[in-house]
Amino acid sequence: MRLDNLVTPAKKQFNEGLRSGDLEDLILPIVTVDDFEPKSGSSDNIVVMAFYAKDLEPANDFATFIERGVHKVLDTEVSPAPDENGNYLIFIEMNRDETMFDVAKKILKDVDKLVNVEKWAITFHKAEPIIIERGML
Repeated sequence: MRLDNLVTPAKKQFNEGLRSGDLEDLILPIVTVDDFEPKSGSSDNIVVMAFYAKDLEPANDFATFIERGVHKVLDTEVSPAPDENGNYLIFIEMNRDETMFDVAKKILKDVDKLVNVEKWAITFHKAEPIIIERGML
Protein backbone atom coordinates (compact mmCIF):
# COMPACT_ATOMS: atom_id res chain seq x y z
CA MET A 1 0.00 0.00 0.00
CA ARG A 2 1.35 3.44 -0.91
CA LEU A 3 0.54 6.49 1.18
CA ASP A 4 0.79 9.48 -1.13
CA ASN A 5 0.39 12.25 1.42
CA LEU A 6 3.96 11.95 2.70
CA VAL A 7 7.39 11.70 1.26
CA THR A 8 10.46 10.42 3.07
CA PRO A 9 13.96 11.84 2.91
CA ALA A 10 16.44 10.26 0.56
CA LYS A 11 19.80 11.98 0.93
CA LYS A 12 17.98 14.75 2.81
CA GLN A 13 15.53 15.38 -0.03
CA PHE A 14 11.86 14.50 0.00
CA ASN A 15 11.26 12.48 -3.14
CA GLU A 16 9.99 9.04 -2.23
CA GLY A 17 6.54 8.06 -0.93
CA LEU A 18 6.14 6.58 2.53
CA ARG A 19 4.74 3.06 2.43
CA SER A 20 2.75 0.94 4.84
CA GLY A 21 4.91 -0.21 7.74
CA ASP A 22 7.79 2.21 7.00
CA LEU A 23 7.72 3.61 10.55
CA GLU A 24 7.18 0.29 12.30
CA ASP A 25 9.31 0.05 15.46
CA LEU A 26 10.33 3.72 15.01
CA ILE A 27 7.25 5.33 16.58
CA LEU A 28 6.53 4.25 20.14
CA PRO A 29 2.98 3.08 20.99
CA ILE A 30 2.65 5.96 23.46
CA VAL A 31 0.49 9.07 23.11
CA THR A 32 0.05 11.88 25.60
CA VAL A 33 -2.80 14.37 25.57
CA ASP A 34 -2.65 17.71 27.38
CA ASP A 35 0.81 17.21 28.87
CA PHE A 36 2.28 20.11 26.87
CA GLU A 37 1.28 23.74 26.37
CA PRO A 38 0.23 24.78 22.88
CA LYS A 39 2.40 27.31 21.06
CA SER A 40 -0.35 28.63 18.80
CA GLY A 41 -2.88 29.70 21.42
CA SER A 42 -4.40 29.08 24.81
CA SER A 43 -4.79 25.63 26.37
CA ASP A 44 -8.42 26.60 26.92
CA ASN A 45 -8.95 26.36 23.15
CA ILE A 46 -6.16 24.08 21.94
CA VAL A 47 -5.13 20.57 22.92
CA VAL A 48 -1.68 19.09 22.29
CA MET A 49 -1.40 15.44 21.37
CA ALA A 50 2.17 14.08 21.46
CA PHE A 51 3.69 10.97 19.87
CA TYR A 52 7.20 9.65 20.49
CA ALA A 53 9.77 8.62 17.86
CA LYS A 54 13.07 6.84 18.33
CA ASP A 55 14.92 9.10 15.90
CA LEU A 56 14.63 12.54 14.29
CA GLU A 57 14.03 11.45 10.66
CA PRO A 58 11.07 9.18 11.47
CA ALA A 59 9.67 11.95 13.69
CA ASN A 60 9.86 14.40 10.78
CA ASP A 61 8.27 11.87 8.41
CA PHE A 62 5.46 11.28 10.90
CA ALA A 63 4.85 15.02 11.35
CA THR A 64 4.79 15.59 7.59
CA PHE A 65 2.32 12.73 7.19
CA ILE A 66 -0.04 14.40 9.67
CA GLU A 67 0.43 17.88 8.14
CA ARG A 68 -0.28 16.68 4.62
CA GLY A 69 -3.22 14.55 5.64
CA VAL A 70 -6.86 15.48 5.83
CA HIS A 71 -6.93 15.92 9.60
CA LYS A 72 -8.18 19.14 11.16
CA VAL A 73 -4.97 20.02 13.00
CA LEU A 74 -3.68 23.51 13.69
CA ASP A 75 0.03 22.78 13.87
CA THR A 76 2.50 19.91 13.90
CA GLU A 77 6.04 20.19 15.19
CA VAL A 78 8.93 17.91 16.13
CA SER A 79 11.03 18.59 19.22
CA PRO A 80 14.44 20.00 18.26
CA ALA A 81 16.22 17.67 20.68
CA PRO A 82 15.45 14.28 22.21
CA ASP A 83 13.86 13.94 25.64
CA GLU A 84 15.63 12.36 28.63
CA ASN A 85 14.92 8.89 27.15
CA GLY A 86 16.41 9.76 23.76
CA ASN A 87 13.05 10.03 21.97
CA TYR A 88 11.85 12.87 19.76
CA LEU A 89 8.36 14.19 20.37
CA ILE A 90 5.88 14.97 17.63
CA PHE A 91 3.44 17.62 18.83
CA ILE A 92 0.04 17.90 17.15
CA GLU A 93 -2.15 20.85 18.05
CA MET A 94 -5.90 20.73 17.42
CA ASN A 95 -8.98 22.62 18.50
CA ARG A 96 -10.35 21.75 21.92
CA ASP A 97 -13.96 21.23 20.84
CA GLU A 98 -16.52 18.52 20.15
CA THR A 99 -14.48 17.21 17.18
CA MET A 100 -11.26 16.72 19.18
CA PHE A 101 -11.78 13.03 19.97
CA ASP A 102 -12.86 12.18 16.43
CA VAL A 103 -9.79 13.92 15.02
CA ALA A 104 -7.50 12.07 17.45
CA LYS A 105 -9.15 8.75 16.62
CA LYS A 106 -8.76 9.35 12.86
CA ILE A 107 -5.09 10.27 13.32
CA LEU A 108 -4.47 7.02 15.21
CA LYS A 109 -6.33 5.04 12.58
CA ASP A 110 -4.30 6.57 9.72
CA VAL A 111 -1.00 6.31 11.57
CA ASP A 112 -1.67 2.62 12.15
CA LYS A 113 -0.91 2.01 8.46
CA LEU A 114 2.61 3.31 9.01
CA VAL A 115 3.51 1.90 12.41
CA ASN A 116 1.54 -1.35 12.81
CA VAL A 117 0.79 -0.90 16.53
CA GLU A 118 -1.50 -3.43 18.20
CA LYS A 119 -2.06 -1.38 21.39
CA TRP A 120 -1.66 2.34 22.05
CA ALA A 121 -1.09 3.63 25.59
CA ILE A 122 -2.82 7.01 25.74
CA THR A 123 -2.30 9.23 28.77
CA PHE A 124 -4.53 12.23 29.45
CA HIS A 125 -2.66 14.88 31.47
CA LYS A 126 -0.62 12.67 33.78
CA ALA A 127 -3.44 10.21 34.47
CA GLU A 128 -3.02 6.46 34.19
CA PRO A 129 -2.68 5.32 30.57
CA ILE A 130 -5.70 4.01 28.72
CA ILE A 131 -4.93 1.10 26.42
CA ILE A 132 -6.60 1.31 23.00
CA GLU A 133 -6.38 -1.82 20.88
CA ARG A 134 -6.32 -1.74 17.09
CA GLY A 135 -9.87 -3.11 16.76
CA MET A 136 -11.20 -0.30 18.96
CA LEU A 137 -10.28 2.41 16.48
